[in-house]
Amino acid sequence: MNSSLTVPLDEEQRDLLKLTRRLLEEHAGEAHLRRRMNLDAAHDPDLWRRLADLGLLSLVLDERWGGAGLGDHVLAPVLHLLGEFAVPEPFLETVVSALLIQEACPEDFAATWLPRIASGNAVAALSFGPRTPVVPYAASADLLLVCGGGVTAIEAAELVVERQDAVDPLYPLYRVTGTGQQVSLDAPAVERAWTRMVAGSACLLTGVSTRLLDMTVAYVKTRHQFDRPVGSFQAVKHKLADVATGVDLSQAASFAAFRDTGAPDAQVRAAVAKAYAGEAARQADVEALQLHGGIGFTLEYGLQFWLKRAMALSAAYGTAREHRRSLAVRLLAREAAR
Repeated sequence: MNSSLTVPLDEEQRDLLKLTRRLLEEHAGEAHLRRRMNLDAAHDPDLWRRLADLGLLSLVLDERWGGAGLGDHVLAPVLHLLGEFAVPEPFLETVVSALLIQEACPEDFAATWLPRIASGNAVAALSFGPRTPVVPYAASADLLLVCGGGVTAIEAAELVVERQDAVDPLYPLYRVTGTGQQVSLDAPAVERAWTRMVAGSACLLTGVSTRLLDMTVAYVKTRHQFDRPVGSFQAVKHKLADVATGVDLSQAASFAAFRDTGAPDAQVRAAVAKAYAGEAARQADVEALQLHGGIGFTLEYGLQFWLKRAMALSAAYGTAREHRRSLAVRLLAREAAR
């Protein structure tokens, strides 16, 4: 697999990228995806523990909770790689939940859950009410945080989940109900969590688009028509150049969205990132399928995993169209206030 990141990384991010790629290449390749699909079980406790053992689940937690105390900007390359490998795990949901608990919940509640999350012994999911009518990976969650004006915590024993039809069986979606306890009234912390989910889904989606582009470039180099590689035709080059441009822009935007998720412009940067990522994924999906031809439709060929994940993530935490609309509303309101 190519390493197609075009954004500059600091030393911490480069080290994390190297370690995470090594783990995923060994334990989360296409064979892993096929096993999970055949089992109809996306979440793999063994892989989850490996992610925890590498310290990925606790990167941004304080040291007192077993974390590394790093800034959440280090999550961007990790999420990008998880997208590249289409890893079917609730990593983003769990890490953002942990940050929300750390920032907004009582000490005793944090002491109960954060060490478990950091060690890989707990999975968390997030619901943002009407903004997320379905919840990814809810059936695998030990803890669901329902976010509105505050935060309500529902443990697995009190949680009722109903699986919904989904385009990607390895990104399962559920409607959830249950009774829990209110653990925070910190509305700004909830909005920070939403911003992180939007920015994180953009990073995941950009990783998926990167993999679609890499797979398609490799394929058109080997597929021949008229005694020439398909990739040698100018029309094909133009299509892939357009996809590559979109992927580069979405990489830059999604990494910038994680630069400081507590800054006043963080929501704007996250919305921009998801808008770019959604459009790049749509174009990568279409061109990957078209340039692969009939084989791209088949379950036996691996392209399906990334095609489906791109569609699933494009709809998660706001579509490109919804985020463009929110940006337009902000801009018009600012102009009207002048």
